[in-house]
Amino acid sequence: MFDRLYALSDGKCIYDGKTTNLVNYLGNLDLRCPPYHNPADYLMEVAIGEHGADIDLLAHAVKTNQAMKPINYNTPKEEKQLLESNLEKKDIISDDAPPLPAAVIMQFLLLYKRNLLITRRTYINILNRLIAHIVIGFIFGYLYRNVGSGANTILANYVYLYGTLLLTVYTGKMPVTLSFPLEMRILTREHFNRWYKLTPYLLSVILIEIPFQVVCVWTYIGISYWLTDQPMDFRLYLFVLFCTAASLCAQSMGYFIGATTPIKIAVFVAPVLACFLSVFGFCIRYFDTPPAFKWIFNISYYRAAFQSLVFSIYGFNRPHLYCPEEEMYCHYQDPTKFLAEMDMVQVDLVSNISLIVFVWCLMHAATYLTLWIKLNKR
Repeated sequence: MFDRLYALSDGKCIYDGKTTNLVNYLGNLDLRCPPYHNPADYLMEVAIGEHGADIDLLAHAVKTNQAMKPINYNTPKEEKQLLESNLEKKDIISDDAPPLPAAVIMQFLLLYKRNLLITRRTYINILNRLIAHIVIGFIFGYLYRNVGSGANTILANYVYLYGTLLLTVYTGKMPVTLSFPLEMRILTREHFNRWYKLTPYLLSVILIEIPFQVVCVWTYIGISYWLTDQPMDFRLYLFVLFCTAASLCAQSMGYFIGATTPIKIAVFVAPVLACFLSVFGFCIRYFDTPPAFKWIFNISYYRAAFQSLVFSIYGFNRPHLYCPEEEMYCHYQDPTKFLAEMDMVQVDLVSNISLIVFVWCLMHAATYLTLWIKLNKR
């Protein structure tokens, strides 16, 4: 940002030259700026006499070598000898280029290691989220126990599927929505000091959060799916796939909301948006949707995930469900009838997972673009 830097201390010039030569200049006077330190801050500390700085020596060094002039031999003998000894070792002001920054992959590895260390030190937050998934898994499993195999409990199972998806969406979105704005001040300062680039930072943050969220979702499913007596065949894998994909997609939207809005607004926008998208597919069918809102039905990742969950459980020509003897008539003993009433007979799982992945990529790209604009605006 500056072509030339002019620094004063006690009315004396202690540096006059290019900003790229500052670190080398101070190093040759035994004032070595640590790699993790901002050179501008370090120069200010030197100017107030910290780090054992000799202001008179700095002032005479600048006066003697300004614009690469030769030594003025009219200076006192002691000062002339001191300056000549420094010049014999190495030029005080060097035209050498600053050291090259670390490679992007190295920046990513270092940031990822730092985030792992932070996560280990703040493990209580991670532990609370995992315990919450375990507890809610048992609660849902108890409330909807054995509803997955009965024809008379198919509506209860329908609500369980909706609640499961809503839980995974909320737990994927809200933690990052609340935590990401808190890191913006640190990111702004460190990126301004050119400690790292935006790409490795964002990748390290995302790849720290994804594995843990996947573990939480799988833990909840492992408990509630078994207690609700859902089919233990290939449908389980489809169930896990769409719950995990929806949770990670909601997480990406949480990053975007956290990056674009203040935290006081983010805590309101994120849950309201999740509830709004959950209406489509569960509370209203496509042909009942007003024309003005049908486009939302088509782009809702929640609708795609929910319909895929219902179809994975009751589709693929599932045999007739169990009807208890005390029930005189089970209308939904044939799962196809239920799918027809819910308008889910023809569900394209490939298109739905493609939509979820597309929204996931789009939200992360939008988050990156938003952060880039914020960090580079003047």
